[in-house]
Amino acid sequence: MAHKPSKELFGCAALYVGCLLYSFYKNYELSNENLENYHTLDTGWFIFKNRRRDDFDWEWEHYIGFVERHGLYFLVHVVVMELSRRVCAKHTSTILTIFGLIVILRMYNVPVLTVILVQSLSFYYGNPAKYYRCTIWLKTFLWIAVINYFKVWYFYDKLNVHFNIHNDQLLELSLITSWNVIKCTSFCLDKGREPSTKEHYGLRDLMAYLLYFPLLLMGPAIVYSRFKTLHSHFQHELEPNSFVYRMWILAKRLMMAWFWALVMLAGQHFLYVNLIQQDLVLLRHVNLWALYGLGFLMGQFFCIKYVVFYGVGIAFGRFDGIDMPAKPICIARVNQYSDMWKFFDRSLYEFLFKYIYTELCTKTSGLPRKILASLATFAFIYIWHGVFLFILIWSLINWVCILLERLVNHCTPADSRWRAIIGTHVFIPSVLSNFFFFASESVGFIYLQRTYTESISNYLGLYVASYCFYQTGQLVKNLQTNYRADEERRTK
Repeated sequence: MAHKPSKELFGCAALYVGCLLYSFYKNYELSNENLENYHTLDTGWFIFKNRRRDDFDWEWEHYIGFVERHGLYFLVHVVVMELSRRVCAKHTSTILTIFGLIVILRMYNVPVLTVILVQSLSFYYGNPAKYYRCTIWLKTFLWIAVINYFKVWYFYDKLNVHFNIHNDQLLELSLITSWNVIKCTSFCLDKGREPSTKEHYGLRDLMAYLLYFPLLLMGPAIVYSRFKTLHSHFQHELEPNSFVYRMWILAKRLMMAWFWALVMLAGQHFLYVNLIQQDLVLLRHVNLWALYGLGFLMGQFFCIKYVVFYGVGIAFGRFDGIDMPAKPICIARVNQYSDMWKFFDRSLYEFLFKYIYTELCTKTSGLPRKILASLATFAFIYIWHGVFLFILIWSLINWVCILLERLVNHCTPADSRWRAIIGTHVFIPSVLSNFFFFASESVGFIYLQRTYTESISNYLGLYVASYCFYQTGQLVKNLQTNYRADEERRTK
């Protein structure tokens, strides 16, 4: 039920914002020419005189370069899809497949196209009915093992020579095949669940799903049941809306993604988040306000980055009539890390929940079975992201902290102060685990060491700030609940 948030929550929110602003200032002070490798940074925008731009985020820089090189294909995609909708909507999968094959061939070459075709054909064929699900999962793990082998041990040394592509294209191939593992698994498992209705489960439908250009490289990797809505929405539900209106909605969504891209690029001129984290000596001795502010900024820049990545894909998907998930939640207001998993990468969460967790346990299952199901889920996260040490630590800490979070939630009332007091102790290591993921195991261990072994006063200071963070998240939830309740009353 809706209720008025307490004054304590508003007070915590004010302190939280104050802490953030001061920590941002301390990071701005660090972002100067004294940093190692400063002079290798991008020269930056001319409007910010004498400010270089931090271009050490390889994922962001690669995406910007990809859009610059291949952005025209997004426009061609719109034209192709709109013509298909008006002329031959029943053959949408065929058209998407042909368009995708042509795009892959033009962006890369025949060997790259061959790899993608082999991957899709290997999943689609050779699945005996008696062992169908086991076969699909065996293929899933075999492909993950192959990708990890080349990514971890064989990546830049020889593979790009064999495929006659440069390093950026090899990275793109790694990303595409990794996303396609999830897509192929989703398609084939859904196909196995619907033996009596095979509509939209042909090879051309799988290829259209894998080669759908707006989601090809940076996702999100939506499950096939969402993508399949393109066939019904494409022919029927889009009809009441004119092409001009739909283009206006698409333009607004893309402008929003462009706005956040500008925020990201502008912020990189003043906060050298990725450059600072390279200097391990600095991190071991820097002011704690700057250290934890840097950690927050790592997360916030990561969040903005994926709002742009996924925002573009979601905009085009909704334009084409696909039931796309919502964009990533802002991590600055997430106080329960189970919410981070549910609402940041919603597509990945949906895959994990639908095909792994709920296959291993149900709501009525016992606690040991639920713990094992969650362990299997995080094990998949680990091997799919890559069998690196920093991924293992990140996955393991997240798994343990989510179990502890559930225990705290079970033992304390939802809006009680005790949940915040105890839950903050679980929230802190959950956040620290992300620094392994955002940066490296070396950076992550520095944060753990300085948090838990440096001094009690340091931890207490962090705890107070994190408590305000936690309560601010609760305030946002209360305000959202009140807003929904008001909306429900208006519609009655």
